[in-house]
Amino acid sequence: NYVLRRILRRAVRYGRTLGFHEPFFYKLVDVLAATMGDIFPEIRAKKQHVQDVIKLEEESFNKTLDRGIELFENAVSENQHNRQVSPDAIHGMLATQSTVQPRSLDIDLTGNISGNFAFKLYDTYGFPLDLTELMARERGLTVDKEGFEKLMEEQRARARAAQKKEVISLSQIETTTPTEFTGFNHLEGAFANVVEVFESKGKSGVILDTTPFYAEMGGQVGDTGHMGIGNNFYEVIATTKSGSTFLHFLKQPHLPIPRDEKVRAFVDYKRRSAIERHHTVTHLLHWALHEVLSKEASQKGSFVGPDKLTFDFNSAALTPEQIADIEKLVNERILENAVVSWTEVPHAEVKSRADVMQFFGDKYGDTVRVVQIGGAANKLDGYSMELCGGTHTRATGEIGLFRIVSESAVAAGVRRIEAVAGLEAYAMANDQLRLLRTVAGQINSPVGELEKKIEALLAHQKELEKQVKIAMQRNASNAASELLTRAHTVNDIPFIAQNLGEAEGDFLQAIADSLKSRFKGVVVLGGCANNAVTLIASVSADFTAKVQAGKIIQTIAPIVGGKGGGKPDNARGGGKDASKLDEALAKAKSLLG
Repeated sequence: NYVLRRILRRAVRYGRTLGFHEPFFYKLVDVLAATMGDIFPEIRAKKQHVQDVIKLEEESFNKTLDRGIELFENAVSENQHNRQVSPDAIHGMLATQSTVQPRSLDIDLTGNISGNFAFKLYDTYGFPLDLTELMARERGLTVDKEGFEKLMEEQRARARAAQKKEVISLSQIETTTPTEFTGFNHLEGAFANVVEVFESKGKSGVILDTTPFYAEMGGQVGDTGHMGIGNNFYEVIATTKSGSTFLHFLKQPHLPIPRDEKVRAFVDYKRRSAIERHHTVTHLLHWALHEVLSKEASQKGSFVGPDKLTFDFNSAALTPEQIADIEKLVNERILENAVVSWTEVPHAEVKSRADVMQFFGDKYGDTVRVVQIGGAANKLDGYSMELCGGTHTRATGEIGLFRIVSESAVAAGVRRIEAVAGLEAYAMANDQLRLLRTVAGQINSPVGELEKKIEALLAHQKELEKQVKIAMQRNASNAASELLTRAHTVNDIPFIAQNLGEAEGDFLQAIADSLKSRFKGVVVLGGCANNAVTLIASVSADFTAKVQAGKIIQTIAPIVGGKGGGKPDNARGGGKDASKLDEALAKAKSLLG
């Protein structure tokens, strides 16, 4: 992706030299599909997806490209100026610009772009080094690559140091003996031995030789619960994993627990069950996405917790119909109450099977765990089969109910579905029903007729808005007629300026629009409503060569504590200081000379 992004960004920058300021490169996909589609049919099959990804990347880079080019051009202009000034004068000027440390040149007198400036363009504005070098060559400049690489290495070192620090802090509490996980089948009352007690980031914890607590991994959150040690009980607030060791973090700090102490572990059963419902339904959701969209909708990430699940996948935005179809398919499979089973097999036996989902890039051991939904238990003949180390329900019926909460974008070409299952889905349905009943009561309608009643209310509102608009236009026309009697000439330009007191912006604009067909000159109107000042400027075509509405507003809006702008013939602005409105209108008059 990095290489493709560099190529694309270079193309976008070239587009700027041709006058393209909007995304354009994605439009070439049609040409590519037409000319190369016979040889590479996947281009045509995925054409829309490719276009969407390229367009999003163009839009993202365009946001920083202008600013980066502006900085580059400013540095070039400064360099051209500096070459006409003596070196001693330049060094003196730089030294006086800062009382702390003299500023260095972005481009020195030999035409070499500093590594610091090149790194700033890369780190802040997304300019790859080769793009900066290209722009430099076009201007006869060079780039300090050694300085750039030095700064890049420093950045990498900081990242490695932060990662290493975390690894060291975790490795200090690892044991040489892996923790045996027993939580697939036993959740309560299991006996275990304390291997080690540790302190980490202000929290206490224990390491056990065996544990029913699932450690956070693979997108699934870790278990909570409590441990019985002697006559005392300690709350387990999180379970994580470091290497092959499970770390049980306790709520109580600084615990005097000796090694080899016998403990009884109790997983929060209700919480684990909610997590299992969300994990199993995540697999059903993945299957349903393939059924409704295509096999290309591959998983990019997931989160499985007791309150919800999220599932990231590559795709264009889903339609409401697709979302409804996915939700229906999942609930149909839940009602079938199909068996959910899991079995451990050699990875070599399943790694080439297309019907067993596995994620390329993940590291698998010699033995893997396959979670299967449907078919005969452990026979690897289900309709959904994935390599997965998480915990699950024993049958789809245990999930209860599935509801999709939202579908949105999280990155270029990547969508996220958030969903709930079981009691969380039941609570969501109850909340929505309660809302419907509340709304129905407020508008005095039975729930079953709510849609018709809302449609009627909206139609009535639309008609009222139409009548209000007609009335406003009539009042605006009357006000415009009154203003015509107050027109006068400033520097041979017909001029109307008026503080209309308590008036909203739309009413002011309606007056200005009414005057356009009846008055040739400059109109500046002001009013205040809801503690906000509105300014409107209108200039007929006969006078835009002398004065522009946008410039008028840009000049007078700051007087009332605001800003604004617009086109030469019409502009709008606003502010908060109504006491300065007359001063702003007087300033508009002075702009005409």
